[in-house]
Amino acid sequence: MKPSELKKQYRLLVVLEMGFQWPSGFLRAGIFREHFARAGYSARFVDHNFTGPLLWRIKPLFNLYRYLSELRIVYLARSCDAVYLCKVRSIRLVAMLRRHTKARLVLDSVDAGMPQFATAELNSVLAAVDAVTTDNELTAGYIRRFNKNCTVVQDSPQLEVFDSLRAAVRKDASGPVILGWVGSSSGLYNLFLIWETLERLFARHENIHLRLLGVGKDRRLLPPFEKVRYSFLETYNQEEMVREVLKMDIGLYPLPDIKASYYRGIMKACLYMSGEAAAVCSPVGECADFVKDGVNGMLAGTPQEWESKLEALIKDRALRLSLAKGGLETVRAGFTLDRAFSTLRPVLEGEKHG
Repeated sequence: MKPSELKKQYRLLVVLEMGFQWPSGFLRAGIFREHFARAGYSARFVDHNFTGPLLWRIKPLFNLYRYLSELRIVYLARSCDAVYLCKVRSIRLVAMLRRHTKARLVLDSVDAGMPQFATAELNSVLAAVDAVTTDNELTAGYIRRFNKNCTVVQDSPQLEVFDSLRAAVRKDASGPVILGWVGSSSGLYNLFLIWETLERLFARHENIHLRLLGVGKDRRLLPPFEKVRYSFLETYNQEEMVREVLKMDIGLYPLPDIKASYYRGIMKACLYMSGEAAAVCSPVGECADFVKDGVNGMLAGTPQEWESKLEALIKDRALRLSLAKGGLETVRAGFTLDRAFSTLRPVLEGEKHG
């Protein structure tokens, strides 16, 4: 469907695998609410799987809920031009949508090539939809084995939101140097990569603090810090995340050099750069090319490099500010929300793409 053929309101149903309980629900779909409206879309957001922790443990009830949820989604999709399935992996749902609606089916799958997610059912879903979006070229290469209509839509670091709060939230130059990490409980294991490094740094420097966002409720997933002085948020919403990152001086993005890490993309680095925190990243996957060491951030591939580069940033405020400036310029040049939507829109509307 070409833009000239669009109805006054393009009817879009956005199906989120876990609603906004997963950050991807917002970052890959909810973040475009205003853009959908400006483009003339009538967009409705629905959950596919979110039932609450109790129901997950009762498999028959969970399966019944999921089936009824899918029936409701099909009913809502009957009058839609397109259905955008964000991380939804149900071939049954896709088959019902194909059978009972005329909607264009677009799947957003940002982790399809990761070993724990590359299942036969997901591969069937990839092949059955009209088009697929993902967040990096490595994952896209995997997806194109099943569906050639795959487009990379880079995650937006929400630069516009950072800009709206930048003047009101400033780093405290007289306070401790804040080392920050943003993520979720499923990614806390990455902190073990720099655990000993942090212990040594905190033993030497009294003016530093570690701030962790998204640790969840299970403290056992965290490294058992001894000397590291830290605080945390179990969960966070968009504004809380932006305000927290704007207060960080250094953003940490450690990743082990394993296959799963190569599918993680550069989003975390972009968040730190948007908040003018000096990003220090493992040279794994896309970060190895995206981060220009000493220009828009730092790359640290060994424990010795992590320690020496963090040490330099802790001691040298001018160096932190220089890297922060380079990082912000990088994000402004290529990672605005407008640019991300300009890539997503033709996929949803069915223009030729590849």
